[in-house]
Parts: sequence; C-alpha cells; structure tokens
Amino acid sequence: MAKSPVEITTQLSMAEAADVFREAMRVSWWSEHVTGAGTTFEQPSGSVFDTVAEDRPDFVVMALLGGRGAGIQKSAVHMYMWNRGPNREIMLGVGRNLGSFGIKANRKIRRYVDALADLDPSMEYSGI
Repeated sequence: MAKSPVEITTQLSMAEAADVFREAMRVSWWSEHVTGAGTTFEQPSGSVFDTVAEDRPDFVVMALLGGRGAGIQKSAVHMYMWNRGPNREIMLGVGRNLGSFGIKANRKIRRYVDALADLDPSMEYSGI
C-alpha cells in the first residue's frame, strides 16, 4: 500500500507525465459508461496561503475515483508536479471519504508508477 506521499522523479515531459496519470487513473469502461462511476479530474481547491508558498507546483490535478455516484465512497489521488530542468518531480497523495478505504486509489498509484517506469527506465520513486 502506498504511504503518503509517493515521490517520483522522471525525465518524461510534464505533458507526458500528465497523460500517463490521466490514463492510469481511469476506471473500467463498464464503470465509466454504464454505471456512471468514472474518474473525474479537477483542480484541487487549496489554501489562500498556497499563493505565497516558496515552491509552488507547476501543475496540480486531483483524480476523483468513482464511487457509483455516492460521494462518500469516492477516493481522490492528488498529483503535484514541478518542472526541475531535465527532470520532473511528482508527488502523489491519497485523499478518501468516510466510506472509502483508499484501496482503489493505491492501486491506481501503483498503476501510474508502473506505467512511468515502462516509459522512463531511469525513473526513481519512494513511498510505495
């Protein structure tokens, strides 16, 4: 199970890393198209103090993993990405609601890390 947070360093571009995240967070076709419990992507709401943070991420997204339409069953995977010259630093965290244990979110994080490793053998990570 993923500890929070999972930290990743990759040489993939920000667009490539974001595309892999989008694909890795998707749920099954059945869940998306039949039950309506698909993954949605949002910009997470932060604190007003985020605007004065010294090291603000260059890209932030939250994947809300479907819970059959019931918000209480949804998990969220937060992705924060920094562009560090030749590398991208990525931090992933899991947020979950009362009726969710975060199991689906942890599987999606593992799927994301595995997909990044396939595309970038030099990728390094910790927290899993």
